[in-house]
Amino acid sequence: MAERRNMNRSKKTKKAARRRRRRRRILFGLILLCLLMIWGISQAVFYRYVSRYPADKICRNIYIGPVDVSGMTEKEAMEALNTHLGEDGKIKAVLGVAGQSAETSLEELGMGFDDVKKIVRKAVDYGKKGSLFSRYRKIKKLSEQKVILDKKMILDKEKAEAVLKEKAVPLAGHAVDATLTRVNGGFEIQEEQEGHTVDVKKSIAAIQEYLNKEWNHEDFRIDMVLKKEEPSVKAADLETITDELGTFSTDAGSGERRKNLETGSGLLNGTVVMPGQEVSAHDLTAPYDEEHGYVRAGAYENGQVVESYGGGICQVTTTLYNALLFAEVEIVKRYPHSMLVSYVDPSRDAAIAGDTKDLRFKNNYDTPIYIAGEIGEDNRLRFTIYGKETRPEGHEVEYESETTATTEYETIYKTDPEAAIGSMNVTGSPHVGKSARLWKTVYENGEQVSRDVINESHYNKSDQVIKVGTKSDDPEASKLVKDAVATQDEGKIRAAIVEAKSL
Repeated sequence: MAERRNMNRSKKTKKAARRRRRRRRILFGLILLCLLMIWGISQAVFYRYVSRYPADKICRNIYIGPVDVSGMTEKEAMEALNTHLGEDGKIKAVLGVAGQSAETSLEELGMGFDDVKKIVRKAVDYGKKGSLFSRYRKIKKLSEQKVILDKKMILDKEKAEAVLKEKAVPLAGHAVDATLTRVNGGFEIQEEQEGHTVDVKKSIAAIQEYLNKEWNHEDFRIDMVLKKEEPSVKAADLETITDELGTFSTDAGSGERRKNLETGSGLLNGTVVMPGQEVSAHDLTAPYDEEHGYVRAGAYENGQVVESYGGGICQVTTTLYNALLFAEVEIVKRYPHSMLVSYVDPSRDAAIAGDTKDLRFKNNYDTPIYIAGEIGEDNRLRFTIYGKETRPEGHEVEYESETTATTEYETIYKTDPEAAIGSMNVTGSPHVGKSARLWKTVYENGEQVSRDVINESHYNKSDQVIKVGTKSDDPEASKLVKDAVATQDEGKIRAAIVEAKSL
């Protein structure tokens, strides 16, 4: 009996336990269902909230630097930033250099944004990526405070370097090279001085750092970074210049052309060329204009002699070229004239013409060389190269011009419809054409040790042009002379002129 009662209680206990477990499961299910409903409702609320901002437009209250780009598309934000950049470009920057200053603008320095597309993309994506809740939090936060995305300002390297080199570098207290002056047949040396210059790269970096950390979008002043500058020519270097290495002269002539020879030789006079240094005669003597001491004189142009500023400068470079040859200084570039010149033999000239022809040479000695140039009392344009003689005693060089071909000029007849019929006007500057080479012969103690061709030159011929007048009230007379000119036969032309005048 007792055993049966125990069994009944056990069954009842088990049924109660099952009922409790079932109630817990139902309760858990209801709780889970409520949570899911709450989560679903919140997600719907979050989605509805964040979906108010289209994926291609920037959310409200977002700035890139000082520019409000709220509600803009990527393209509109780029345009707004570029407009702002244009306004900032007008802001003045004062560059300080050792108590002096130069003014420029941020536009001139090439100020721009570093990877602006990336920062704009970041603005567009703000609040658009991640979970709905994280997006909701970000966008909700924008209602309380703005988000400022930093933009990095940079300078265009080439533009900034050009501005600093033009405006800031000249203000520095630069080093002064030692100089050499020829006085009474000897040399006087002026000692060098140390100085400083603008460190362009570090100065650009300093400006960029200021723009990104301190700048308040107003005019500003910033000191340039300076660095020590050593003179490139020192007195100790110039003390080695004691010997004449080579000299050459040409007749300076007279008139306006002679003034150009004085100006050009004066600019070259006193030039010190350090070992290994390459020099351009054009760079040392240009520009060829009135402001720099040149006058109008005869010069070759398109096969004709014309008046131009600096006419005669080629005689300066030619005379220098020959002095350099005797000094056996390395010639890097040398060009002949288009036509023959009268002051030296063929192949011994050195033309100079803008950026197309130049005389360039390089100091191949281990010590400096000094160029002395002047027009002496004998009216000779003379260049002398001084330095330290290292060639052996008894060493001599000779130069010989050899003409390899000659082309005679021709007489060309042309009609001139504006001149009276039968008139003959001689124009042009007739020259024969030639091809030539320059030989260099080296002697040691009177014995020839080498003979080499050092240049080949070609000179064009320039024909003589005779313009024959054909202007007449009688068309037949004009035609008669024109037909005769077409034959290029002088006899027929003269006969036609006589006949035309008799009509």
